[in-house]
Amino acid sequence: MQATLTESAARRSRTYWLLARLVLERPDVALLAELDSTLPIAKEAAANDEPLADEVGRLSMAVRAALGDAKALEAQQVDYTRLFGGIAKRHNLPAPFESVALESRLMGDSTVAVEAAYREAGFDAPVPEAGPPDHLGAELRFLSLACYQEMEAWQARDRAAAAGWVERERRFLDEHLLAWVPRHCERLALVAETPFYRAVVSLIGRACLVDREDVALLIEQTAS
Repeated sequence: MQATLTESAARRSRTYWLLARLVLERPDVALLAELDSTLPIAKEAAANDEPLADEVGRLSMAVRAALGDAKALEAQQVDYTRLFGGIAKRHNLPAPFESVALESRLMGDSTVAVEAAYREAGFDAPVPEAGPPDHLGAELRFLSLACYQEMEAWQARDRAAAAGWVERERRFLDEHLLAWVPRHCERLALVAETPFYRAVVSLIGRACLVDREDVALLIEQTAS
């Protein structure tokens, strides 16, 4: 049981870290090669225990199609800038910030609440270079860090601390990520111009919803 909970937290931390990287890092040959080597493993795991096989499979195919294709990579880089590079308003695209999604403004009440959640967990802004702390990549990175802390608590057999991290993850999902990210990703999927980023945003939106189901199960287990 302890080992299973530890591995679950580690897996969830790795997933959120990857999702954050896909938002925060401009694609290049090195990133595509890394994804090509790791996604088949993730696809196999998803097919066995998780309902994400379709999303991971589409991303894996998009990565493979772009490898060695300079024009495809250039198209991905342009698409990345449109979707996540901070010039969304110029292209009439939704900006990757919670406050913009929920309040139609930068640095709104959502931004303050997200920053407070980071501080409460003992973290500074997870990705200060991304700008306001309610950036999509920063919120995903925060959950990766929270899951990692949960993993360390399970390893230390500190059930109370682990349960505390699970509850913190639940609150952040309910109060922040799920309040805007699935809908935001649906909108991005409609305007993304490359198979790669259509797959990326589909995976992000679906993974957040699936993780909330996992968190609900974890809360039941830690309460018993």
